[in-house]
Formats: sequence, structure tokens, C-alpha cells
Amino acid sequence: HTAAGRDQPGLRREDRSGESGEPMKRHVVILAKEYFGAKSIYEMILDGTKTIESRWSMHKCAPYQKVEPGDLLLLKESGRPVTACATAAKVAYYELTPSLVDELRLQYGKEIGAEDAAAWESTRDKRYGTLIWLADVHKITPIFVPRAHGAGWIIMDDDAGEARNP
Repeated sequence: HTAAGRDQPGLRREDRSGESGEPMKRHVVILAKEYFGAKSIYEMILDGTKTIESRWSMHKCAPYQKVEPGDLLLLKESGRPVTACATAAKVAYYELTPSLVDELRLQYGKEIGAEDAAAWESTRDKRYGTLIWLADVHKITPIFVPRAHGAGWIIMDDDAGEARNP
């Protein structure tokens, strides 16, 4: 198996740089097998109906302040290998309040893939949010990564290509 896709074209760290000029970071984005209508989150990202990945948490954990524009996002559904990738085109971090969550839903709900207020109810209790605008989304040869043990986001170690759970 390819170690986190280092040998696939366009997936090596040195292939792209973020705005800072530093080598991009690689992140494994684990997508829950949730369905909105007839499509899963993964399918919505691949077909372009979901163009912003959102992550909400009670604590400052990845991807909050860990992902940057230019970083490579390796996309996988829970329990499956990585089968697609994207680039973080733009990133925004938020310290949340219920009213800010409402504003974000109204402004970005369609691009996040969840416009319905009921879908955002649990988000109103979260303290931190990260929005990641997705670009260059495409399928890749499957890559097997170590189990995440419940984590929804993994940052790959810089040199070894090994996963670590921040």
C-alpha cells in the first residue's frame, strides 16, 4: 500500500506550497456516512454540491488553526480508504456563539450542504468552527491509512507519511 499517497502524482508534500511558501501539510478528512437527501457527504463533495467542509467542536482541536490554504485534504468515508483529494483554497476559523452559528448557516449553509436550521441545532452548542473552501476535488487510487480510532481529522506527519491524531 502507498504510504499516505506520497507516490501518487500531486500528493507529495513538495508539489504545492501554501501562501506562506512553506510546504503544504497533508490531512486525512474522515467523512461520516451521513446522508442529506439521497446523497452522502462524500458524494456531495465529489459532485460539487458541497464546496465547503465544516468542522465544529467544543475544544480547539484539528482542523481548528491547523489547516491552511494550499494544504492537501485526503478524503475518506469512515471505515473506507482514502479515495479522493482536494486542496484547501480558503480557510476561516471562528469562536462561536449561537448567533454567529445562525449567521454562518444563512451565509454558507448551501455550500456546506446543510441549509435546514434543524441540521444546525447541535452546532449552536459548539465553541469553535472551521470552514474550509474546497478546490481541485478529484478521485484518486485508494490509499489505506491507519485507523483513526474515532477521530474525524488526522494530520499526517511531515516526513514519515504517518498519521498522527492531534
